[in-house]
Amino acid sequence: MVKMSNSTKNSATILAVGTELTTGQITNRNAAWISEKLVNLGAEVTLHETVPDDREIILRALDHCLAHSTLIFVTGGLGPTSDDFTRNVLADWAGKELVFHEPSWKQIETRLAKFNIPVAASNRQQCFFPKGSEVLLNSEGTANGFSFEHREAKVWVLPGPPREIEAIWNSGIDEQVRRRIPDAKPLELLTWQCLGKSESELGEITERALEGSGLKTGYRAHRPFVEVKVWCERHLVSEKTPFFEKLEQAIKPWIATKGGEDLVDRLFSLTLGGDEIEIIDSASGGILTERLGQFLRNPKNHAVAKSVTVATEFDGVEKPLDWMQDLLKDADPESLTLAIAGFSAEGQFTLGFRHAEKSHCETLTSPWKGREMLDRTQRFCTETALKRWSEWLKESIH
Repeated sequence: MVKMSNSTKNSATILAVGTELTTGQITNRNAAWISEKLVNLGAEVTLHETVPDDREIILRALDHCLAHSTLIFVTGGLGPTSDDFTRNVLADWAGKELVFHEPSWKQIETRLAKFNIPVAASNRQQCFFPKGSEVLLNSEGTANGFSFEHREAKVWVLPGPPREIEAIWNSGIDEQVRRRIPDAKPLELLTWQCLGKSESELGEITERALEGSGLKTGYRAHRPFVEVKVWCERHLVSEKTPFFEKLEQAIKPWIATKGGEDLVDRLFSLTLGGDEIEIIDSASGGILTERLGQFLRNPKNHAVAKSVTVATEFDGVEKPLDWMQDLLKDADPESLTLAIAGFSAEGQFTLGFRHAEKSHCETLTSPWKGREMLDRTQRFCTETALKRWSEWLKESIH
């Protein structure tokens, strides 16, 4: 018999099933995504479990989750192959028989026919669900999810692909969670991505600014940013606004973005569809190209410019300010030219910008120096360049 803790009323646990997770073949991004959704609804996420495709281990993990929460989310193992037996284990664990769901079979036939994919007999196993379950329709794949009650807990079972989890979640799981924890106080998460200040220093500044606010804070260092996080009960956001304003003023010199905004999105949101953009990168070692590529590979972003050309060269040779000024003089006045070059031994790098009749050059210094810190320095100068180019472009077009 599993004994449930008294502190589990609004608690949630997430169990990810898949040997590909425990062996490191793929990263469990689903737990982070689901956790964020749950926290924003007012649930307390107390446990993440990751287990291989092993029946006995899955059963023990389910008992562990039940002992710590009344909201259990299980991901993975709903496919058509022999190692996809999550539904079977859950049925055994809950003492429920599996029953065939004809609408799910029709959905699979229709979806696969749409993509001219033959329907295999093994797809039928995706249509069995524990008796009494609510089937959760998956508009992005063949594996419908399901949910059921067990003891004092509500269990949601979702497929593994993140896109499919998001599709099922958006069809109504938010409201189901709210009904389970009606007394919960949904939280608002406010975030600021900061550049050029250490996590410890930003932590001290933040705590001083929010002293007496009663707000919960957190920090996450991810090169080159430090993310400052503040959680506030949603109904108190207006009341706490003076504290947020005080915090923003305190960390203003280092704020790059807030609220999850990406600096590449910001830059290209300012470009005009007819612009030709030329980018010269002699500093980032390809990091800038990688960042831009992630954005431009998305078909919906193809219209941000007539063309985007990136010239990358990193020879480790310092490019002084007058080199940048000469480069901009020779740039095509009809194009938007963005350039980055460096580094000196002191960690200095130079940014350049030309748009129509306006041009800017600026030499900045990385907080990190030395060859052993090169990756961190390159990431810092990449994000700093995106920030400054956006500021200069906004000024130019206005």
